[in-house]
Amino acid sequence: MSLGFYSYLAAAIAYSFFAALLLFSWRQSLQGRLLFIAIAVSAAWSFLAVKVALNDEGYLIWYQAFEILRYIVWYVFLLMLFDVASQGNGYSRSFRRFSRKALVLSVGLASLFMLNELLARIYSLPGQFVLGITGNVLLALVGLALVEQLYRNTSARFRWATKYLFMGAGGIFAFDFYLYSDALLFRSIDQGLWDARGVVHLVAVPLLAISSARNRNWSLNIFVSRDVVLNTGTIFAGGFYLLAMAGAGYYIREFGGSWGKFGQVMFISLAVVFFFVLVSSAKLRAQIKVFLGKHFYKNKYDYRLEWLRLTEDLGENGNAKNHYRTAIEAIAHIIEARAGSLWLCNDKNQYRNVGVWHSAHRDNVLTADDSLIRYLSKSGFVINLHEIESHAEEYQHLLLPKWISEIEQPWLIVPLNSADKLLGFVVLANPLLLRAINWEDRDLLKAAAKQISSYLMVLMTSAQLAESKQFEVFTRLSAYMVHDLKNIAAELDLVALNAKKFSSNPEFVADAFDTVENAASDISRLLEQLRNKRVQDDKNVDVNLSQVIEQVISTKLLSLPKPHFSTDISSATVSLDKSRLSNVLAHLIDNAQQATDDKGEVCVTLFESSGFYQIEIKDSGHGMDDDFIRHRLFKAFDTTKGNAGMGIGMYESREYMRHLGGDISALSKPGKGSIITLQIPLYSSVDEGGGVETSA
Repeated sequence: MSLGFYSYLAAAIAYSFFAALLLFSWRQSLQGRLLFIAIAVSAAWSFLAVKVALNDEGYLIWYQAFEILRYIVWYVFLLMLFDVASQGNGYSRSFRRFSRKALVLSVGLASLFMLNELLARIYSLPGQFVLGITGNVLLALVGLALVEQLYRNTSARFRWATKYLFMGAGGIFAFDFYLYSDALLFRSIDQGLWDARGVVHLVAVPLLAISSARNRNWSLNIFVSRDVVLNTGTIFAGGFYLLAMAGAGYYIREFGGSWGKFGQVMFISLAVVFFFVLVSSAKLRAQIKVFLGKHFYKNKYDYRLEWLRLTEDLGENGNAKNHYRTAIEAIAHIIEARAGSLWLCNDKNQYRNVGVWHSAHRDNVLTADDSLIRYLSKSGFVINLHEIESHAEEYQHLLLPKWISEIEQPWLIVPLNSADKLLGFVVLANPLLLRAINWEDRDLLKAAAKQISSYLMVLMTSAQLAESKQFEVFTRLSAYMVHDLKNIAAELDLVALNAKKFSSNPEFVADAFDTVENAASDISRLLEQLRNKRVQDDKNVDVNLSQVIEQVISTKLLSLPKPHFSTDISSATVSLDKSRLSNVLAHLIDNAQQATDDKGEVCVTLFESSGFYQIEIKDSGHGMDDDFIRHRLFKAFDTTKGNAGMGIGMYESREYMRHLGGDISALSKPGKGSIITLQIPLYSSVDEGGGVETSA
């Protein structure tokens, strides 16, 4: 007994066991029944192969017939998977029509080769062996094509359940193709390969069983594209080419004398290299696509794939400076152009070359009065530069800029329109395959141009927003600094105002020097902020709140009404930036004095409540209504002081209190005064930082 006997016997037992499992777990779906039939026929074929391995020639004809029958049932099963999976995806009718035709052609081809095997037993005609082997090569090739297309067009999230089907069935067809290609080349079936074939089927059975267990209903969610035809055609063309080259190599070996075998190896090697050069040719694939689009499809493009590809191209990550090149590439890929340039309108209503792809950058400037801009704005047509002379009636009054002729192989000009004007245009050049541009090409380019226009508008708007944000931050930084300078100027004005009156008073002189020293320190701090382009970080130290309040009040005694301070806390120590808290208190007390008559009162009270030190600033001034407190009091850059105020003081005060972990609140009634309350946590310890940054 040969190795073939044991390998095919093992395969037959495995197929039979799998068929029994399918029978006892009968699938109600058509695909489940077809799988059972395919496995049962494969089991019968394996048992017949066992008899052939025992040199029982009486079973040879049945073995050959069941081999072709095995191909047929596998074709039916695989094509039915296509049929059910395409339902409900928008392509069901057209693709069901394709699968029906493919089923008829594949089963018809297999039937013809089966008829040849039967006739070979009755009539002995020359070439029947070669025809039979060729038939098996073609049948294996058909099976490979079906498996390849199932894998290519199955949704990625369903491939985990079907990958073992592709591996099992694909492995069977691939080994058959190898076995019969070798037989066709050497005019005899290699016994070792034929014996090993049973092992291939034995390995494939558990793979098919796993896939069957994972697909109870065999719903693969297939998406369909015209690349099915292109890739299938490539597989068949490659198979026929390799068969022809193998035949030529056999002829060289038989009639080449002593150099025959060497000549065969060299010829086949060169043929394989030439084949892969052809397959990798982008131009050849483009020509095949154009041919298929013109002769086999109602529409030239698969719009689903084109839109997905456009979206993917525009969604690629890259630096901001590469976004223009991305837009050019995205629209160029649609019609397979290999170069292009993008022109956009700037704020001066001039059209400049802002991006290039495999093309030279140009410094030319177009205005709204140029002939090209007027034509694109008025018509919105895609301009085919190769048709301007032959279609003069379509391009009346169009004068192209001279620099167009300087571009290498200029082809198309595609307008990019925004809602109310011509945003720009793309010049496409150096096509992979120069071809005519019809209405379908133009419509697809216009649709893609709208998407690209939106993409560019988002980019430009984002850039403007980023620039505005920088100016906003810089303006806020300036406002903080101006506010601080205003406070410093007010302190120095008070010193200058009272200098003549109290110059002989030692206490005033000492206070004046302290005020000037503090002002110099604050000005140095502001200059440091300007150099670093950021608000200076907090410099937290332990301070006694009572002392800070008293120091601030002492600077406000020269204005009326004089503020009064009271507290029942002996020590209120917290960690914070003394300078910033002093500025907040000075601003709030100053506001209270300005809102109150000279005969009124301003009282500052420090007390402890609910885990916070609370500083209450109470005045008897004109007060505020609830609407003002709710909507305007803490709003940045909103002021009731006209040109005298910045509108930043209350906003900055609240932000700093919240930065400490506390807050600020206001209670007021018109004509009855106001109470502003600061809340500072009892054990305030704030991380340094929190400054406002900007960039030049």
